[in-house]
Amino acid sequence: MFVERITATLVIVIGLQSLGWAQDSAASGGATGTGAVGQSGPIAQTIKSGGSPQKSVRGTIEQAIKALEAYDCVTFAVNFLSPIKRALIKDLEAYKKQRQCSPQDRGNLDEVLTALKLARLAVPEYKGITATLSLEGVGLRVQKFTLVKYLDGKWYFNEL
Repeated sequence: MFVERITATLVIVIGLQSLGWAQDSAASGGATGTGAVGQSGPIAQTIKSGGSPQKSVRGTIEQAIKALEAYDCVTFAVNFLSPIKRALIKDLEAYKKQRQCSPQDRGNLDEVLTALKLARLAVPEYKGITATLSLEGVGLRVQKFTLVKYLDGKWYFNEL
């Protein structure tokens, strides 16, 4: 079962990483001390939007949209990221700073929101503990979102 979870988290997706929202956290060299692979939930932090991963793919997408519409990009980037991937982030504070957004500094936010709003209309393709929402052929840089179901039963984005 452990091998299946690890294998599921190694799914390569274009998603938000292609938009510059994330650097390869696995390449950062290891865990942060903020949690271990066995961690079962989001890191405690201030959440402006009240958004958090849910026990359904659609629920997680809806909450992600809610967070981003409230310019709560840090919550989206940290709490919605798979706990396994989050544990690999070397410097969580630097990661958070890189993902801040505001009405004045929207970055790629509009395109990400559009992609998420389209993804909530898609039918997920389930394989094991992953769900993929394809946006191929739509014309956005985001081609798909892959979510992983974690030990707490909630769906998290495998890459951001």
